[in-house]
Amino acid sequence: MHFTDSAATTRVRATRLAVPGATLGPTSPLPAYRPIRAMTTTSLAADAPDAMRERVARGRLHTPLPYGVQSDYDRGDQPLGLPAVTLDNGILRATVLPTLGGRVWSLRDLRADRELLLVPERLRFAGFALTDAWFAGGIEWNLGSTGHATTTCRPMHAAIVDSPTGQGLRLWEWERTRDLILSLDLTLAGDRLLVSTRVINPDAEDKPLYYWTNIAVPETDTTRVLTPATHAWRTSYSGSLDRVSVPRPEGATDISYPAASSASADYFFDVAGQSGRSITSVESDGTGFCQTSTDELHGRKLFLWGHAAGGRRWQHWLVDDQAYAEIQAGVCATQLEHDLIDGSSQRSWTEAFGAASLDPAAVSGEFDAAARTAADAVQSVAPIADLEEWHRSWLADYAVRAPQAPLHSGSGWGQVELALREQPAPDGLTFPAVDDDSRLAAALLAGEPVDEPLLPLISARWQRVIERSPHGWWRSYALGVLDHLAGDAATAREHYRASLDQRETAVALRGLAVLSTNADDAATLYAQARQLDPHTRGLLTEHVSLLLDADRARDALDVIDAATAALRDHGRTRLLRAQALHRLGRDTEAAELLADLEVPDLAEGDRAIGDLWRQVCPDRPVPAQLDFSMTGDDASPA
Repeated sequence: MHFTDSAATTRVRATRLAVPGATLGPTSPLPAYRPIRAMTTTSLAADAPDAMRERVARGRLHTPLPYGVQSDYDRGDQPLGLPAVTLDNGILRATVLPTLGGRVWSLRDLRADRELLLVPERLRFAGFALTDAWFAGGIEWNLGSTGHATTTCRPMHAAIVDSPTGQGLRLWEWERTRDLILSLDLTLAGDRLLVSTRVINPDAEDKPLYYWTNIAVPETDTTRVLTPATHAWRTSYSGSLDRVSVPRPEGATDISYPAASSASADYFFDVAGQSGRSITSVESDGTGFCQTSTDELHGRKLFLWGHAAGGRRWQHWLVDDQAYAEIQAGVCATQLEHDLIDGSSQRSWTEAFGAASLDPAAVSGEFDAAARTAADAVQSVAPIADLEEWHRSWLADYAVRAPQAPLHSGSGWGQVELALREQPAPDGLTFPAVDDDSRLAAALLAGEPVDEPLLPLISARWQRVIERSPHGWWRSYALGVLDHLAGDAATAREHYRASLDQRETAVALRGLAVLSTNADDAATLYAQARQLDPHTRGLLTEHVSLLLDADRARDALDVIDAATAALRDHGRTRLLRAQALHRLGRDTEAAELLADLEVPDLAEGDRAIGDLWRQVCPDRPVPAQLDFSMTGDDASPA
């Protein structure tokens, strides 16, 4: 088929999505001096190729700065009216959320009246992303570094554009950890959603490139995920990346049925050398969902939660009773790797998403035959030659066309970063005026003093601007953060103290506290910082955690008791209280706190709740609502 042959014309319109869910609070003013989540995979199998080892060693972020952490969200069920954009051609309807990373929330087959994706019944955040807040469901776009993107809960620019089949939707934003531009054109072509992507490097230097598309698909007891492969690279929260055979890595369990596995795991299928790579999630009746792409996306992956208590608990935490798996596609073979994007260049590809329809008998057959049948079916509806032809035409004729009608504004950072470089926007993109988040940086670039809180800008280009900016408390503080990140603790302390000499601020006091090698001195600094800023929860969490680490549990309780009611009642603070009570031998009180504990910013791999329960109640199993183990063994690390 030729995608442009479709007679169905696409219409794009702005709307709002009514859904109950959580609210996302303000970004933390505290810079993260290290990644907010440690890598769970720390070693590679002996048979990992040298090129893979090189890509794994490349490009890991040591801080999410210049982004702030998004950890202040709740688990409420408020009625939300989220800005949304729909694409509709009478065959498919895609619903996109421009304020939440451009997530495709829904992709509905209108003729079959069937939803193709996992669509959550409510919006729930958890601490999975590079800057914390993330939510499950739909199709997400991840540019940056290993993990869910910094932009996953941040707005993107959105506008209507021309496409070969009517109106299309362009989403774009400046990703600030890498200083790369992500641009996606979404178009409906018959019964396929086509997404054509550009990653643009505006700078002369080469940069690490990480990109993965994550797709949440419904999971039943008979859901099967198929892609032609005999082996995969597996991570299973054991700390190692290992090459295993598929579909049965060991024993009799067929991992192509996600619900059959016990523990949570990632399977990065070895599909090297294939053209027209695809991955399909299909039910026993032959209906399902499939993805394919042009050859630039080399990797294909299955993530499964498994049927162990922890996996089931995580799914319920994120999407209530809606079980799901993820099928994914990326630039590299695994998500531990970073490719390179050349300086002053771009990388591009097109993906096709849509319904799958297979013979039920083929679906239930041997994996090799079933996977080949699925791949052939995908090729019949989205042939690689036609997809490549579409991509060439889009890249030459449509990608560089200016957007028509703006639908939503993202951040103002693109305009500020281009002004820093004295460059125009790339063809096909416009970056509107600065916003509240980027206003101070624009003033800094204009040579004005910064006299308000601004998360430090850490690129070499911004460091030069900061060094020649007017003297003031913020300049000294920002230089302190830069030296702190560079590992020069002595100079960082000098800058923090110089900042405090000009104005006492919680952020500079906290910088000194983090650098302090004496726990008592650090606790004093945190106490001073919290007197200036009693409302930032991160300060309380760090202060109490420091006291617990210093075996000062009584002091930790006193600090919690003196906090504002909003901070005392937060689930993370209640967990810290339970830890302090346990240190003081008050296990009955600790158990009472844990029994109904909800920690909104719970992170993937966070084992604190289960571990504490085992210490407080060693003769009782971890209650189901507290078991977030990722290994399938509740005695193992989560």
